[in-house]
Amino acid sequence: MKPWPFQQIRRVTLSRWLARGTREFTGRVTTDSRDLHQGDLFIAIIGPNFDGHNFIFAAMESGAAGILVSRTPDEALLAAATAASVTILQCDNTVRALNRLAAAYRRELRAKVIAVGGSNGKTTTKQIIQTLLSQRFSGVASPKSFNNNIGLPLTLLSVQPQHEYVVLEVGTNAPGEVEALGQVASPDIVVITGVGLEHLEFLTDIDHVAREEASLARFVAPDGILLLTNDSPELLNALRLTRGPRFTIGDAGSGADMEATEIHESLTGTDFIVNGRMGYHLPLLGRHNVFNAMLAIGVARRMGLTDEEIQTGLPAIKPASMRLEPMQIGTHLIINDAYNANPTSMAAAIKMFATIPLSDAALGHRRRVAILGDMLELGAGSAELHRQMGRLAAENPIDVLIFVGPLMLHAADEARQKGMTVHHFMDVQVAGTHLPGLLNKSDVILLKASRGTRLEKLSDLMSAAEQTSAGSV
Repeated sequence: MKPWPFQQIRRVTLSRWLARGTREFTGRVTTDSRDLHQGDLFIAIIGPNFDGHNFIFAAMESGAAGILVSRTPDEALLAAATAASVTILQCDNTVRALNRLAAAYRRELRAKVIAVGGSNGKTTTKQIIQTLLSQRFSGVASPKSFNNNIGLPLTLLSVQPQHEYVVLEVGTNAPGEVEALGQVASPDIVVITGVGLEHLEFLTDIDHVAREEASLARFVAPDGILLLTNDSPELLNALRLTRGPRFTIGDAGSGADMEATEIHESLTGTDFIVNGRMGYHLPLLGRHNVFNAMLAIGVARRMGLTDEEIQTGLPAIKPASMRLEPMQIGTHLIINDAYNANPTSMAAAIKMFATIPLSDAALGHRRRVAILGDMLELGAGSAELHRQMGRLAAENPIDVLIFVGPLMLHAADEARQKGMTVHHFMDVQVAGTHLPGLLNKSDVILLKASRGTRLEKLSDLMSAAEQTSAGSV
């Protein structure tokens, strides 16, 4: 951020002085004492498994200019801060203070603020927007999945005066979280990728999910715009009272402002045409990513990029880690989509995997092996939603079905009732020991599960086995 005097930081965070030092704040804000630079402001966040107040002395030793706390440090630590000329401010709650600071700083930004929400595809859409805009403009985007009430304000505070845009990812686990982040971000452009069955343990049903995701649109700037898919009646209903211009994307014949036609999928990516005019190549797997790309194209056009610049920029995109990420391990191609899962994203992955061409002149017939792990945080309907995934997988042309996790027992039972031969393992470690005996050397393998299942460890186990095999030759 632009360096502010501590007096201004104290005012906007509603803090009080505990120590007034002379170290100069250079504009960098961090909540991680291990990543602290000379002149930083260290904010002592209290989390479920850590307390930043335990690292105040380490932050001072690393050169922090200021420290924001909610708990009062002991006398010895305050004396050390005074001796080192470190400023210490105390607030009611450091997470709330972080968000107050970011909201105040956002009001001074000249950069266009682009906020990306939705149940699925946020990180991919954010990444496509960043790749396109970076061709012409200077800006930043949320790193990894910095999409909560710590990551989003930290991203806003990383914006420098010379930046022309910032792309924020807006996530939610419970009602009201999107609204709180929208208030902080006050975006110029809002993107909602769609709604699906996510975090039902707290959001209950699809209508509540839609209302939660739609709340972001209430905070778009008066001269801003909302971009969204038009395939969700629940989302459109939740947005019915939202005013301001909007731009929709969808399938051919859907009546959207931007429609995708002639979608062709392959293992090297997806080709599509927009409104029967401009053709694009997207080096990402999955038909659903075409619509993420079209949302990004809408943002790029709003920011002034030409169709030719967009055509040039799209092929430079690389898949985000563990999001339909192709990985070659020996003769096996793994499509690693194990970052997260809900019924909507898992259904999309299954359909993509079942239809994508796999022909290979050198390897011949390649079997489709789907390894599906538990979907978490789905509440009371979890068992039925897993059964639905089992039915869907069994009804599609997939050669081998492997289910991992206690919840996937429901999917395995359903797939067996459909006549499929399936394999089920209670955890990743057990699955890893049986996997070599279930695979042929040219198989293409889909990994899809919620992050907590740790299904990506299967690719690590396969890599280790491949290296051991290669070393023994």
